Amino acid sequence: MKLEKLSNIALYTCIGIGVVCFALFFLVDYNNMDFDGVHVSPALTDLILILMYALFAVTACLTIWSLVRGATINSGNGGANTTGIAGGKVTLFTWGTVIVALIIGVVSGMGEEAYTTVSGVTTSAGMVTVVDMWLIAIYILAIVAVVAVVISMSGWLTKSATPKE
Repeated sequence: MKLEKLSNIALYTCIGIGVVCFALFFLVDYNNMDFDGVHVSPALTDLILILMYALFAVTACLTIWSLVRGATINSGNGGANTTGIAGGKVTLFTWGTVIVALIIGVVSGMGEEAYTTVSGVTTSAGMVTVVDMWLIAIYILAIVAVVAVVISMSGWLTKSATPKE
């Protein structure tokens, strides 16, 4: 089976599982009132949490596998570069963007106060800052990813990097 076909199957499977889980989350006892009679506590919140943990684990494993595979395949011989796009520059830009996004997240999350839920559970100010850091970093990286996809789909980089004959 070709790697591209396997990748498409995996992508559509993940999208399908996500759609089904979110549909169940919103359609099955979504307006379940919490103990105070004011706040909504959806019945399938744990399903969404498990889905997010599973997607995070899959992403982490695939990232590590991709890094190891890329390092072993490209060690010593980069092969012919048909697009003219420098892979090393893309890697540096990617890691730099992640680091900058995390720094922006930490700086913007400084000075957060402890958070207490309705049920009385208190989260420390440090953990609130960490959560805010990751959320802001995710927003920044999502915007950068959308811009990268648009640029990639336009073909602008490959057209400008391809040598003229």
